[in-house]
Amino acid sequence: MAEFRTRLEAFGAALVEPGWLGRNEPHRIRCAAGHETKTRPENLVRGNGPCRACAGKDPATAWAAFRARVVELGATVVEPEWLGVARPHRIRCAAGHIAAPYPGRLMAGGGPCRACAGLDPVTAWEGFRARVAKRGGMVLETQWLGALTPHRVRCQEGHTVTPTPATVQQGDGICRVCAGRSWDVFYVVVNEEDGHVKFGITSGDPAGRLRAHRRHGYRTVVRVAEGLEGNTARAVETEVLAVLRDAGHQPVKGREYYDVAALPLVLRVADARLTP
Repeated sequence: MAEFRTRLEAFGAALVEPGWLGRNEPHRIRCAAGHETKTRPENLVRGNGPCRACAGKDPATAWAAFRARVVELGATVVEPEWLGVARPHRIRCAAGHIAAPYPGRLMAGGGPCRACAGLDPVTAWEGFRARVAKRGGMVLETQWLGALTPHRVRCQEGHTVTPTPATVQQGDGICRVCAGRSWDVFYVVVNEEDGHVKFGITSGDPAGRLRAHRRHGYRTVVRVAEGLEGNTARAVETEVLAVLRDAGHQPVKGREYYDVAALPLVLRVADARLTP
């Protein structure tokens, strides 16, 4: 009994039960948050917490907290009953979308609606096509490839370009040719000190871009291909990324920074595409 009381006090809880019922029998307590609940002395001595509500394991408390959080976010719970912290629950977000977030993720700070966050593929695909159409263009891809993957688009001047949906949704134009930013340079640079390789594309004179990379330690210029026509530079970059991914290479940061061990593969793919 003394050990049980000591453990309760360590958690800031108090015993409500008037007498000792045994190590494996539930005893009524009041936790530090004021919840009146029951806990077994044996479980508490083993290191478990005294209150299921505070631990998110009490269904009634978890259900009430989830509904309160949904209301706080301007949404409405559609699910008629509690299904558990690890199962999705239907809600209607503030914008009217029907979504199904996991209570655990929502309570941990996640948003309630994938569509509003741009994570719902159907909604994102529709939004991208609508934004391109609003700017007089037409999406040539037949399906959604992802927010960070270039999509073929024909602008109102007839140029076939490959913007990424994420940049278009952030306000960038759909056509780099019309904007005077047609990508016509592919480059590869290495940071000898960190042991990293960086490849990418730019337009016009690459001196400015290479100078910027040099300030960050990428002083060794391995390849620079200028004056590339059409979508060649972007196509080379996209193919290099795909081959590296298939070979199991992961970026050390961003999308185009890799361990220098990937350099031979980068050059093999680039040279195969760039050599006449």
